[in-house]
Amino acid sequence: MNAVLTSAYPTARPALHGLLNWQEPLATRLRHRHALPGMVANRMLNVELGLYLLAELLPLCPPHSLPDLLNGQGGAYKQRPIWSPRQHRALNRARALLAPYRDRSVWYNALDKYATLPPTVRAFSISVRGGWNPDVSSYVLRERLQLFQGALV
Repeated sequence: MNAVLTSAYPTARPALHGLLNWQEPLATRLRHRHALPGMVANRMLNVELGLYLLAELLPLCPPHSLPDLLNGQGGAYKQRPIWSPRQHRALNRARALLAPYRDRSVWYNALDKYATLPPTVRAFSISVRGGWNPDVSSYVLRERLQLFQGALV
């Protein structure tokens, strides 16, 4: 009887674990390398995953367009180019991983917090045009690119 009760609780955790698992071990390395408190590294990687998705699917859209992309709304989404099946799968995976950012105010708040991080930590620029941060080394960019590509497979 006791084994049944204890085995019932872990079943709720794998979903959450799967949503954060794509970030490790990089989140832990970032946390230690840059002395980032708490879950800041995880939140930073979530924001960067959203910015990466925008760069892949709607490269001409500003960073503030992510909620429109995730919700399938807005002018940018409606005028999007034809996507490959791989790009559609990436969007569907991102909708699960970045579900809180479907709310515009949550995404804007996350972008504001991301902008306060040191430029040497951020892989993306938050300017109107977005794009990769020129202050970050090519090693860091490759590392993040591989992480984001793997997360959206």
